[in-house]
Amino acid sequence: MVHFLVGVCATAALWLLAIFVRRNQLHVNWWQWVLTVLGLAYAVFVVEVIVGFLSEGEPRAALVMGILLGIFAVIWAVLLGRFVFYRGAQ
Repeated sequence: MVHFLVGVCATAALWLLAIFVRRNQLHVNWWQWVLTVLGLAYAVFVVEVIVGFLSEGEPRAALVMGILLGIFAVIWAVLLGRFVFYRGAQ
């Protein structure tokens, strides 16, 4: 059930991002969408790794892997938000 909720949240995030782009009339190229989808897929991967370790009963492994992999996901999201989606919303 948790895996289904992660997928629903990822789909909703992509849908809300598309609405944000249309509402603010941003011009996003195809390669920027590809980077966005890859970043979202990586974030889903990180969440699934954490959920997997927690379901196996290994909270310490979930914490360590969540921190190690999550740092890159956060950096990717900040860079994407700053250079792709924020530049035209000013």
